[in-house]
Amino acid sequence: MKPFYPSIAVVTGAGSGIGRGTAKALADVGAEVVVADINLDSAQEAVAEIRRLGGLAVAYRLDVADTAALEDFGKEIRSTYGVPDVVVNNAGILVGGPFLDVPMADLRRIIDINLMAMIHGCRIFGAQMVERGRGGHLVNIASMAAFAAAPYTAPYSISKYAVKHFSECLRAELATHQIGVTAVCPGLIATNLSATARMSSVLDEARSSTTRKTMLKGQALLGMHPDKAGRIIVRAIRRNVAVEPIRLEARISYPLARWFPGPVRALMTAAAKPDIHAAVEDNGLLDRLDRLADRVPFRADHGVDNPADRG
Repeated sequence: MKPFYPSIAVVTGAGSGIGRGTAKALADVGAEVVVADINLDSAQEAVAEIRRLGGLAVAYRLDVADTAALEDFGKEIRSTYGVPDVVVNNAGILVGGPFLDVPMADLRRIIDINLMAMIHGCRIFGAQMVERGRGGHLVNIASMAAFAAAPYTAPYSISKYAVKHFSECLRAELATHQIGVTAVCPGLIATNLSATARMSSVLDEARSSTTRKTMLKGQALLGMHPDKAGRIIVRAIRRNVAVEPIRLEARISYPLARWFPGPVRALMTAAAKPDIHAAVEDNGLLDRLDRLADRVPFRADHGVDNPADRG
């Protein structure tokens, strides 16, 4: 395990979820954390929490999909705080549904945010680390979807597979500069990822809202607390781990996909056989899920905003 005394850390999408949990964990080991998020209010709330816990943090509004803004952000961080020791490219969104029906605009947006923003973040801050000559660490948040391919998740899965593979390539390339690169592949974590999920290819807005509510309650009830995920990520940085699956389902699916690709593909093919449109329209599946979600109390203070507060 390498010595780990970060002075400055940058975390994108750090207003909530895994980003916020990781920012808190980095502050806990002494880093001054730059909390960047497209929602400045959320970033400021995260900073206030870190400061209440005795850490150092500052909030920035950042749309990672805006390459020019990301470049300006990198320059400002360097001029104001110096070159970061750790950068966590965490910001991401979710797009799902039958691939042939997913609007091109949704495909472009998920690639811009989940993949290209991560690439630009590594390019901008990686270059700073190389020029400084003291090493550093880049963390890219992928998903167990990077190796657990499933039907109706193609837009999300291809972006996260690319994040993982890119991270492994970059890790080999930057090793001579003493820069570590870690791809984090979480399973179910209690985050707000579902709140902005795009499913317009199969659901109208009313049913999308129902599905988001159900998913958010499920994540709050069953998902790992993002603070725990953040501590695991910091431990992976300290150990310079290449790929870090988080939670049991991720740790199991990672070797299964590598050692038994044929059976896994057969299972996913079988899972794709039911007509998802028929399930939604004819069987009242979402209505039953909605009634079930209404019976389940929301698990507060677990990293997920109450869907009832979203209207």
